[in-house]
Amino acid sequence: MKPNLLVLTDSSPAAGRARAYAAVLAAPLGAVVNLLHVYSIPPTTARVSALRATNADDVVRQRSALEEVAAALLKERNALEEIAAAMLVPATATTVTDRWDEAVREALAQHRPLLVIAGLTATAGQLDEWLSNRALPLAHETGYPLLLVPQYLPTAALRPPRCLALGVRDQSFTLTPEALTLRPLLAALGATVVPTTVAPPNAPVAGQRGFAAAQECGLVQALAGTSLHRVIDEAPAAGLRQAVMELAADVLVLLDPGHGWISKLLGESVIDEVLRHTTVPVLLLATQHSKPD
Repeated sequence: MKPNLLVLTDSSPAAGRARAYAAVLAAPLGAVVNLLHVYSIPPTTARVSALRATNADDVVRQRSALEEVAAALLKERNALEEIAAAMLVPATATTVTDRWDEAVREALAQHRPLLVIAGLTATAGQLDEWLSNRALPLAHETGYPLLLVPQYLPTAALRPPRCLALGVRDQSFTLTPEALTLRPLLAALGATVVPTTVAPPNAPVAGQRGFAAAQECGLVQALAGTSLHRVIDEAPAAGLRQAVMELAADVLVLLDPGHGWISKLLGESVIDEVLRHTTVPVLLLATQHSKPD
């Protein structure tokens, strides 16, 4: 199977940025970009089409609802095919009306991409975030690496990344097999990956266990010869933003041990806070359960 990237897309500005960034990443490897749009049927239309027709008026309403869905789906499908045809790299376009999570899992099973890419819409709260950024839990739920591209990523940043800041904590980790499929893409990009940690003032040398795990994780061979970039800060998210600035990093890489919506209801995570304020794409890599240090 030819190397490919899977882009979860729609008509939002963030999705447009994700498609543009996907093309930039795909070019060095000669990868195909597969665009997937899961079209949501309007609730009212769905209810009407699901009703059991008991008279002629019901039949007419149902037929009208089904025709409305078919016309809207055709419009969306044609629009996405035009977008794919205009991309500067080989691209395919798929528009479906399945349940979102099922459609994504089917696409992953079909394409087995090196990377999943989605837009990151600027939001004003958890409900808005859930409605606008449904892809956020995908890395941990599927194991696949997930790249989130900010809605307001500057046009000047639409270029192959030269430096990736890999955030690690002071604990060991193991990446999922799906996360490690990213290796050919990283090799083709030739970007520098810098292990980075945020240490509190009372533990200024923290992060060594995470650094050792990064060197042994198998993501990039060159990591074995790198050093750990350390920022001293009480707040991990703020420290990571500082590290991105200090390194002039094009992408921030975060390890995702679990980023589901249930955990979000129980409290804010570092990933949540980083995503809310990031100015660079954020790559989430799922980790597997491992023995405590």
